[in-house]
Amino acid sequence: MKKTTVRLLCFLCALCLLIPACPLMPLAAEKETVCGGDCPYYPTIIVPGLGQSSVVVTDDSGAPLTDRDGKKVSAFPAWIQTGKLIRTLLGPALLSLFTQRDVGFSDAFAEAIYDAFSINRCDENAIPEGNVLTEKFPYSYAKYSDYDKYIVNQHIPFELYPTDLPRDHLYYFEYNSFGNHIGLANELYDFIQLVKAQTGHDKVNLVPLSQGASIVSAMLEYTPAVMDELHKILFVVPALDGSRIIGDVFNDEITFLDSDYLYHGFLENIRLLDAPTAGLIELAARLFPDEVLMSALQKGVRRLVEDVMIRSTGMWALCPSGAYESAAARYLSSPDMAAIKAQTDRYYQVQLHHKDNIRKLQQKGVQVFCVAEYDISLINVGAHWNDQNADFIIQLDSTSMGATSANVGETLPADYKQQNTCCSNPAHDHISPDRVIDASTGLLPDTTFYFKNQRHDLTQWNDVILKLAMQLIAHDDIKDVYTSPAFPQFNYGRNVKNLLALLDKAAGVNRKLLTRRQKAKLNAAVENAEAVLSRTVDGPTAVPDAEAQLHKALVLCGKEKPTVETPDVFTPVSDFLYRHFGSDGYSEYPRLTAKRAVDGAAGFFGAGGKN
Repeated sequence: MKKTTVRLLCFLCALCLLIPACPLMPLAAEKETVCGGDCPYYPTIIVPGLGQSSVVVTDDSGAPLTDRDGKKVSAFPAWIQTGKLIRTLLGPALLSLFTQRDVGFSDAFAEAIYDAFSINRCDENAIPEGNVLTEKFPYSYAKYSDYDKYIVNQHIPFELYPTDLPRDHLYYFEYNSFGNHIGLANELYDFIQLVKAQTGHDKVNLVPLSQGASIVSAMLEYTPAVMDELHKILFVVPALDGSRIIGDVFNDEITFLDSDYLYHGFLENIRLLDAPTAGLIELAARLFPDEVLMSALQKGVRRLVEDVMIRSTGMWALCPSGAYESAAARYLSSPDMAAIKAQTDRYYQVQLHHKDNIRKLQQKGVQVFCVAEYDISLINVGAHWNDQNADFIIQLDSTSMGATSANVGETLPADYKQQNTCCSNPAHDHISPDRVIDASTGLLPDTTFYFKNQRHDLTQWNDVILKLAMQLIAHDDIKDVYTSPAFPQFNYGRNVKNLLALLDKAAGVNRKLLTRRQKAKLNAAVENAEAVLSRTVDGPTAVPDAEAQLHKALVLCGKEKPTVETPDVFTPVSDFLYRHFGSDGYSEYPRLTAKRAVDGAAGFFGAGGKN
């Protein structure tokens, strides 16, 4: 039931790409590091991305709620209560299905959406009013409990990537992605003071990921004195100028609210990621007449945006500067939104100044690096999903701080010359080998690393990016993209999650029980997989090829099941339905079929019965 519910709401959850949280513990009176502040390593604070913090639902007393398995109930991106969802939707859905008209279903659907997401609702001052708790870790990784490590390693697998940085120098800043953005920026500043007090160091490193970059950027603007307390910043796929998806949502430019595009566009794209889910959504959606379905979607989206998202300044910080003024005019012009608009106007200035603030950091001697990803279109929630190069979630212009690029699947013109807008060294070649990127127009041409075909939401499973990050936070030997052949400016994206899981399974195989042939195949596959993982520069197929070889060896050993290609029954059915019936629901099919038969007969007899 839980899986079905999640699938039913998956495309609405995509809108939530994108309180002040609990106050920090008092500053430690004594240093808690082994070095006492006297070592070459700088304490490093990870500022994670959207939904990469533990935010849980609580009861009225503030105690976390737990599910049947005893796990704390997550509040991000929504609190889906299956029983309540069924009670809200079942009656109106059945009546609407039976009568094939809207008998309260669209209103019930909107109410169900609101019930799920309202746990993250803020008041008129952008202060959260739901029962949520952000679980804080105001101490270093060295003091993490097993539970703390479990929570953090779900989002960033620290345990898989050793680093010379002492564990008592590594920190993770937890925050709620919804809520008061100014409060979060102030909390981060306070957290830096906490880390300095605990470690004895006078400066820290920051590693902001995705949405975390908006918090860091705000802190630099609101508390510029913090610049003197920073040694290095590594931005990883940063939302420094928001995500175009949120800009489109806030400007009411949502693709799937057009019934034709819902079936012949949006769900087609979802089908590339998860064909069964897309197929189930389409089969369920066509149970309703077109006008009933679209009314439900429009009311549901409106309720989500107007009653939850626009009240969160954390969400507004993900609206690109180019989309902000029109979105603010649409949603923040009324007197009751004045306090929120004052805050979002302030962050709009942060976006306009973020490049100047990074330049100020560099002038103060702070090292600034960046990792950007490209050549994957934005998920097609918004109308501008394919206008710019992107990484599935954020457009490249935001993550690269202004690099020039061709669109996805295209290259720069044959006569295009490197612009050198931000690079003063004519000897530097910042055109990517695939001629998609001109990095010289990005703010940090010499310290920005690019990964082709890397999906934003799978960044934590790119082992090369993690290794680069671990090297940068522990040492100062990498000065730019030319320092180490192991980390060139342009590289390929990859996802090693499945390969690591297969290696774990292979490690548990008792070789003594294998035949000579089985042992030879398994050892060769393991050796190849480990070799691939040891390399930081490789071709785009290296990981999938190693994964296939290891899986085949484990099948031979009886430890894995053979891969069975599941026939895609949804795509041909979907194409047939759209070709013959457009976006209409099933109840319209007999009428449309009869109409075509009558029209065909009239055409036949009108032509004298001749073909």
